[in-house]
Amino acid sequence: MRGPTKEELVRAVSGWLAGEPTPADGFHRKVAANAMGIIERELTLWPASEAAAIARMSAILGETGDYDTLNDALAEAIRNGGIDANDPKVFAHLKQTALDMLAVDQPRYRHALNGADQ
Repeated sequence: MRGPTKEELVRAVSGWLAGEPTPADGFHRKVAANAMGIIERELTLWPASEAAAIARMSAILGETGDYDTLNDALAEAIRNGGIDANDPKVFAHLKQTALDMLAVDQPRYRHALNGADQ
């Protein structure tokens, strides 16, 4: 999963909390609470999603590796035409991975995509 790391988010929130109070603290508290929520969901939800994504990518690529290595390999295979992005297994993987990432980053987003929801 890419974007700010848990460490970067914690460092940013900690730095803000250590600073002097300002009139904008109400807004900043909401931003800090959102950042901490992302960290919590990343710690609780993402490990299972990542393991499932690794299994899907391993099956698609016929390779083993960690999430980032397999994700980079899949992206490169799609770019160079070695794997068709329209293959149902590839599309299902990309869709599920996007939904899993949204569950971490945007929990209020509607996470079911079927014929009625598209």
